Amino acid sequence: MTQKQLPKSGLIALFRIVILSAITPLALLVAPILTVQLMAEFGLKPDQAGAYFLFELGGLSLASLPALWWMRRWPASSIGMVAACVFILGNIASVFAVSFAMLCAIRLITAVAGGALMILSLSAAAAAAMANSDRVFGYWVSGQLILGAIGLALLPRLFQTFGLDAFYVLLAILMALALPLARSFTPLVGSVDNKLPVEKLRLGIIVLAMTILALFYLAVGGTWSFMTVIAGAAGINPVRSADVVAMASIFGIAGALASASLGGRIPRTYIVLTGYGLLALAIILLSWNAAAFFVVAACLFKFAWTFALPPILAVIGDTDRSGSIMSWSNLVIGSSNAVAPLIAGTLLESIGAPRMLLIEVFLAAVSCLLIIVLHTRSRSKISAS
Repeated sequence: MTQKQLPKSGLIALFRIVILSAITPLALLVAPILTVQLMAEFGLKPDQAGAYFLFELGGLSLASLPALWWMRRWPASSIGMVAACVFILGNIASVFAVSFAMLCAIRLITAVAGGALMILSLSAAAAAAMANSDRVFGYWVSGQLILGAIGLALLPRLFQTFGLDAFYVLLAILMALALPLARSFTPLVGSVDNKLPVEKLRLGIIVLAMTILALFYLAVGGTWSFMTVIAGAAGINPVRSADVVAMASIFGIAGALASASLGGRIPRTYIVLTGYGLLALAIILLSWNAAAFFVVAACLFKFAWTFALPPILAVIGDTDRSGSIMSWSNLVIGSSNAVAPLIAGTLLESIGAPRMLLIEVFLAAVSCLLIIVLHTRSRSKISAS
């Protein structure tokens, strides 16, 4: 079997990873639409609506902590089935929430279940049994972006007729349809590459890998969160900037698909360096505060983000083929996504957009340097085995 082909079992595994990884974080992918509906139905202020997503995002991240315990003690198929059922029941229960506080509590539990499924999917994507983890992670990102785009187009129409309940019913239905996939996860422990000795992952490697992810998400998350603010500083009106952001999301899908297509066909280092290089170029163009560059910069930024992410995850996955490092990855991704807007907003207020964006470029550059170091170490380890 070559890296360009997957057997039938591999295709089923790939389908499972893409589908479940797209369903579980859908609340975050459609956040702009969901926020408006939450504020309308519960009479929330912006900070209260933000608290809702703290529970959603926090639950996805918190799932990583118990995962470090259950991954080596319980069958992946059992965890997948239980998590999927809790996710379905949680979304059904959300329909009957009588207060905002009750809704947030239910969403926290539901998100933890979704986070468990996300960890299983991430770990399966990184497992040595997969023919090409670069391409798998590319499709993993693409699935989320595509379902998020569909949700952004569909939900406003559903909300007009059915209200907020439509979102939770939709999630329950999607997961119910995917239930056969959730119960067929193969064991994670023991799926170690025959070329690599089974060993306990060193703390230094975990710290290095998580630093790479944290810096990457701080750079992209901080920049993306204030994209419309950057547009306003360049003299672009809110309607036009919203259109550009929507257009950029399409380029994000293209970036992930391009990364998946190239994975295994050209050296991973080339994809990583190209992705980071385009990302730095896009942020520098944004820092010039010129309306003429904004459209190109925003689209290039989103393309570079999703083009670089799959090989980054693949390199990190190579450091531990048992999949346990992906529990830490899920925690760091969620935490960085939550903290990035806060840090970027503080910098934006204190030193202005151009300097804030240059700091984001620096964070991305350090992340790039560290991922090359980690990739070189992983390849040296395989060669020595």
